[in-house]
Amino acid sequence: MITYFVPTGTSLQRFQAEGEAVALPLSTLWVDLLTPTVAEDRATEALLGIEVPTPEEMQEIETSSRLYIENGAIYMTATLLCGIAEGRPGTTPVTFILAGDKLATVRYDEPKAFPLAAYRLQKANNTCNNGQAVLLNLLEAVVERAADILEHIAADIDVVSRSVFEMGISDRRGAPDFHDVIRSIGRQGMLNNRVQESLMTLSRTMLFLNQHETEAGFTKVDRDSLKTMTRDLKSLSDHAAALDSKINFLLDAVLGLVNLDQSAIIKIFSVLAVVFMPPTLIASIYGMNFHDMPDLDWKYGYPFSLALMFISAIGTYLFFRWKRWL
Repeated sequence: MITYFVPTGTSLQRFQAEGEAVALPLSTLWVDLLTPTVAEDRATEALLGIEVPTPEEMQEIETSSRLYIENGAIYMTATLLCGIAEGRPGTTPVTFILAGDKLATVRYDEPKAFPLAAYRLQKANNTCNNGQAVLLNLLEAVVERAADILEHIAADIDVVSRSVFEMGISDRRGAPDFHDVIRSIGRQGMLNNRVQESLMTLSRTMLFLNQHETEAGFTKVDRDSLKTMTRDLKSLSDHAAALDSKINFLLDAVLGLVNLDQSAIIKIFSVLAVVFMPPTLIASIYGMNFHDMPDLDWKYGYPFSLALMFISAIGTYLFFRWKRWL
């Protein structure tokens, strides 16, 4: 699908082109390609004089394949978050192509920052009159989205921390149950790792733009906005690193509680084994079948042996309680 934005007064108007014969007006500022067809690629290439990268090229991880200048156009591929609201958190590569005063974006998923930025650009009295301004608005929306996700992660981790260390976790029978907690910690850890990956690629993109601000045609106001976003990315990266440490600590703590719970169960079995050891010894002695055993014909031998086993078990239990081993 191809979506393009044309300036109309003090805002941008959104259009969608369909069919094989796609024709983009020369006044187009932003061309957004979502899973484009061959015809949509050709229409964008004809308007901007660029070459639209293939999905395989966008998947490249080398910096030289993600950030480069070709035929006067600046190509930047960053990894953005997607599918968070739908419950399928993941990442997708998105390529930003700045050619003169026009911008093209190529993507194969729907990061939430894109509809947010498109909504802002269509509002009246916005100052986006070239591709550079559109690019900065897009990057700003992406940074804001990453910040919102980190805030949700921090809030979820705080809830899990309180449930573990203050309220405790138990199932319907009152026994400790850490399965859901560990799954929740794992989900937040994986999401935080994806945020860190996205922030890393965005930081590289910002650095590349700062190094080629002349070729990009940025004004002083644009450069100031870029520096502000660079600082925001640095603070978000530090926050994500702190959350990663907190998640690892929480996971270690939960696993430690699991080990303590298992140790308590093993302790109970060990104590029971020791408690029943004296009665077992007595029963073994009286269970021997030698002919010349004393008290073998004693009338009260059987109740005496039972009483002796009971007293030995109770005595062992009381000894453990006295030693505070139970």
